[in-house]
Amino acid sequence: MLTSLRNWSDRLLGRGSAAITVPVMDGALKPNRQLDDATVVAEIAGIDDLACDGQQLWISAGARLLRLQEGQPVLVREFNENITALAAQANGTLAVALGGTQVQVLHTQADGSLRDGPALQSLQGQPLHSVNALAFEADGAVLLSDGSQRRSTDQWCHDLMELGHSGRVARWQPATGAVQSLASGLHHAFGVLSLGGQALYSESWKHRVTPASGAGKGKGALVAELPGYPSRMSAAAGGGFWLSCFVCRSQLVEFVLREPAYRKRMLQEIDPRYWIAPALSSGHSFLEPLQGAGVKQMGMLKPWAPPRSYGLVLRVAADGRILSSLHSQVDGRHHGVTAVVEWGGALWVASKGAGRLLRIDLNKAEART
Repeated sequence: MLTSLRNWSDRLLGRGSAAITVPVMDGALKPNRQLDDATVVAEIAGIDDLACDGQQLWISAGARLLRLQEGQPVLVREFNENITALAAQANGTLAVALGGTQVQVLHTQADGSLRDGPALQSLQGQPLHSVNALAFEADGAVLLSDGSQRRSTDQWCHDLMELGHSGRVARWQPATGAVQSLASGLHHAFGVLSLGGQALYSESWKHRVTPASGAGKGKGALVAELPGYPSRMSAAAGGGFWLSCFVCRSQLVEFVLREPAYRKRMLQEIDPRYWIAPALSSGHSFLEPLQGAGVKQMGMLKPWAPPRSYGLVLRVAADGRILSSLHSQVDGRHHGVTAVVEWGGALWVASKGAGRLLRIDLNKAEART
């Protein structure tokens, strides 16, 4: 009863869950050009996830699994389905999610080839549907996030516009086959990480990173009220972690999410490419929204215009403080960042929106704002 009254009051006054405000990018989040100034290592169509086993960098792009060799990506194996998530362990063991519906363990052989290991296809009797992130724990267990039980990994925007909350996070022991649910009913789980003996997960549509506390929704977010939609994470050598935000929020999208009649008609009548919704890249068609005088001046796109697509990576301390950030602003080139990994004195970034693998000197990437 009290919850219903509070929700009604929020809608009436435009506050709480009904507010369309977006956190201001200032302080450690102050925009810069670091992602646009990064070195472009390779153009890789379909690049999506990155993983490092301490010795080499692994890359997923569509159905291809690649390895960085002498500064160039080399094909290691091609699967029948797209790789939707990737993780690597120091002993050379890999884990890949195929089509979002299966997690496969791979063991690296002496000749560099990969041998299939155990596989997981269901969680507590329910088939995997949209596995989008994987991470190894110290004992060899695999953390996984299943973004939605209704939408596939490439339909994340549909899940956002439908206010999806069927995501889940689990721990899988490949050696024994044991599976433990860590969180469920999540608003698009997209990202997992083992840090300091604790499992963390990103909840994109709630704009937060939360420690897992067993079955059900996690409590007490470590990082909350982010200006973007958080996704995959990776550990930082100096403590804490790197967090990719694959899209940034805008007041216009927040408004649309709170207008059910308009939103439902938009989903039914408009091509998804032209929804008032975030995207991994933009500027490809004159039919896209947000192209009027509010975002352009003298024919030039304003870097501070409301973002339809954006590039953002955050350096987060172990206690949840945001220490620094790397940006590709609205008028930039490297949007849709879906993975970030620290390796070899550099930060490696996957810009899925641009189809590029980026490299940034670690000293520059960690510079405090």
